[in-house]
Amino acid sequence: MEITSLINSDLIDLELESSDQLGVIDELATLLVKQDRLDSKSSFIEGVLEREAHFTTGFGNGIAIPHCKSVTVKQASIVIGKLINGVDWKAMDNNDVHFVIMLAIPESEAGTTHLQILSKLSGKLIDEDFRNRLMSTTEKEDVLHLLNDCVTENNN
Repeated sequence: MEITSLINSDLIDLELESSDQLGVIDELATLLVKQDRLDSKSSFIEGVLEREAHFTTGFGNGIAIPHCKSVTVKQASIVIGKLINGVDWKAMDNNDVHFVIMLAIPESEAGTTHLQILSKLSGKLIDEDFRNRLMSTTEKEDVLHLLNDCVTENNN
C-alpha cells in the first residue's frame, strides 16, 4: 500500500482552529474537497457523524480517528489535522483530542483499504514514542514520513 496515493501535504493542516468536533470534521472535509476526493462534502460529513453516533472514534491519548465509508468518496484518503486547542471528542479516556486522523474510503474499497489502514494506524498509535513524535511534529513532511513508515512497516 502506497501512502502517497492516500495523503499528501495538502491533506494535512497542523493548525486547525475549530473548537468542536463538527468544526474539525468540516475543516478536514474541506481539504478533501479541494483535492477533488469527494462528490459531496455534506454527505461525507453526515457519514462521519453517523459513525460517531454509534461509537466514538476518540482513540484516547489525544487522538481521534474518524472515518467514513461512502459512495461519495472518489479516492481512498487520509486527512490529518492538529488542533490549536483540544476538542471534546467523547474519547475513551475522557481527554480532549489534539490530533485527528480522518479516513475517507470509497464504499467499493470498504473491506480492504479501510481495514488495512485502520489496523496499522491503531496498532502503531499504541506505541507511545510513535504517538509523541506524530503529535509533536510541526512540519507536514514529517507527518508524511511517520505515516509512510507506519503503513509500509511489515510489508516486505
